[in-house]
Amino acid sequence: MALYDTIEEGITSVIAAYKEAKADDNKVSFSEIVAIGSKAIGSFVVIAESFSGLSSEEKKNAVVSAVGQLYDEVLAPYDIEKIPNFIEPILDKGIKQLLLALSDGIIDAIVALYNENGWPDNNTPDDNTPDDAE
Repeated sequence: MALYDTIEEGITSVIAAYKEAKADDNKVSFSEIVAIGSKAIGSFVVIAESFSGLSSEEKKNAVVSAVGQLYDEVLAPYDIEKIPNFIEPILDKGIKQLLLALSDGIIDAIVALYNENGWPDNNTPDDNTPDDAE
């Protein structure tokens, strides 16, 4: 679909920024996974919203797809502290499914928040995305 091809560059740049920022010890806590996921979802919503002429559902589907990609490329490789390595793949799969399921509501909440308080100028909440992410 054209939407996914068009915003792929912006999504890739956000994911690259999070990959660069990961901890030196390659470990992350569950709360850090939630924080990274939340910031990234907000970034993806801003990127998707910058494309006019697309339905809300198309934009939401693109963001959910980007969330899955973010999890696979950035969050899943982390070693989750205090979780034995033989259990971690099962937990990773469950966390990804939960994140994807929750993304629908999170996206709606972020859009409502931005609609009420104003949209950012196509920057991520922590300014990791270049201005030319379109």
